[in-house]
Amino acid sequence: MTAGVTARVRRLAGVSVIVASVAGAGALGAQAPAQAPVAQVASLPQSPGADVATAKCIGCHQADLIVSQRLSPTGWDREVAKMERWGAKLSPEERPVLVGYLTREFGVRPTASHDVTAVAAGEAVFKEACRVCHDDDLSEQQRLTAAGWGREVDKMVRWGAKVTADEKGPLVAFLTSRWGHP
Repeated sequence: MTAGVTARVRRLAGVSVIVASVAGAGALGAQAPAQAPVAQVASLPQSPGADVATAKCIGCHQADLIVSQRLSPTGWDREVAKMERWGAKLSPEERPVLVGYLTREFGVRPTASHDVTAVAAGEAVFKEACRVCHDDDLSEQQRLTAAGWGREVDKMVRWGAKVTADEKGPLVAFLTSRWGHP
């Protein structure tokens, strides 16, 4: 007999969070089938520190979540500290290696100036395609670069967002102009 999975949306600190629970015969002793880490790790760049990121981050996060972030060194340091508070185990030697890797590979990148016409068109796409599932507060918390917003839009399209290839550029321009990384 297979376990059933139910999900509900809760609001925590102004953020919608999906809470999943497992029910069914033997659910407490059942474990989800192991996922092949090769598929998740494939998109992490291989450079010094990738082994630490793979060993310490991929167990809880898929690579696309890590790749979508663009944080400053201080931002990555805070993010790693938060993960440690939530249970991530890093040795004193691994922590600076991980923060250095994340900063080098997924740090802040400069963005191009914004076309006012594209931004206006992107706002219309945002209202029609994004607000179906998200409030503005979720987007505001991201603070991504244009490249980060591009990856986020790609991810949302994979998850079913109705954004065409022609709409992606203006949408990214709008998101970056409104909620880009400072």
